[in-house]
Amino acid sequence: MSELQVKQSAIDNKCIKTETTAPSIWKGIAERQQMDRVRAEEKNQRLRSTLEGQLKLAMTLEGLLSKRPREEELAVLAGNKRLKPVLDTAVSPPDDDIFADQLEHVLRAHLEVGELFGGSEFANPTASFCDLHVMNDALTDTGVAFVKKANSMLPFDVKVTGRAFWRALAEEGTSKDSYSLNERLKTGSLVSRSYAMHFDAGPFHANVLGKETYRRYVRDDCVMIMWKWVVDPVEVNGTKFSGLRCHETGWIVLRGVNIGEMCTAENELVAPKNAPRPVMSTLLQSYSRMTMELQDDIANQELQVGVLTNVVVNLHDALTEVCGKMMSNVLVEEDWNLNGWVGKLSL
Repeated sequence: MSELQVKQSAIDNKCIKTETTAPSIWKGIAERQQMDRVRAEEKNQRLRSTLEGQLKLAMTLEGLLSKRPREEELAVLAGNKRLKPVLDTAVSPPDDDIFADQLEHVLRAHLEVGELFGGSEFANPTASFCDLHVMNDALTDTGVAFVKKANSMLPFDVKVTGRAFWRALAEEGTSKDSYSLNERLKTGSLVSRSYAMHFDAGPFHANVLGKETYRRYVRDDCVMIMWKWVVDPVEVNGTKFSGLRCHETGWIVLRGVNIGEMCTAENELVAPKNAPRPVMSTLLQSYSRMTMELQDDIANQELQVGVLTNVVVNLHDALTEVCGKMMSNVLVEEDWNLNGWVGKLSL
């Protein structure tokens, strides 16, 4: 009888252990499932936010860009159609005036860097973003300006990064894919040119005419690349354009960063004395602002507005991807050109 009691007690203890162990197992599974659900919901929220932002941008552009023709129709019905003076027609300024204006801008653009990059979004050097913002601008024909801001840390020193970006933007950018090119000025720190180019970026295909001026300015351990350009779209995704002109000013600021200086005090305490020298990286910050000019005799304005709206909404991500891949290749090439085997052996 006592043996049966001992066996029964052992069975009861085993059941108790199973009962206490099972909840912990299921608890772990439930926690993992909950984490998966949270991650999925966060991803869905980000996708919804992106789609909502694109829809809002499209609606804003369509409303703003179609506002002027509606106002003119109302003016006609009221018998008070506004007539622009002869001097304010679709006649573009001479090329010399355009390039003179661009040169004047880039020669002074470095003075604006402190104000442009002094905002809170650029305060954290480790932040990584590339965002497009639509800002109200009553001085433009469309009432808006498209502002792009980016911040990123690149695993190359500032000398390599500075050469790579200057090469990609000023030396090879438009000239590499252009079918007509006129180099008006080209030095080691200043480039001005006019061009005609077929441009492809993902689903975006365009034939454009442009004029651009780039300047490189080096100060201490900082490289600034500034530009101003004007582009006349000829054809975008199969749609003919006429009477529309895009203007952009932009800045890229590259600063050398010693990763070791960004370590916390705790990391410095545990770091071995014979640790290798920290790898120099580059903090990239960029800012650009694009506006659109619409002539009164613009043809098929509603069609052009629709295509333009789609381009502005979708081109940002496509350009970011295409340019990112291109810059990665150029950075690796310039790193090899400057550091060769030394850079590879130190990795």
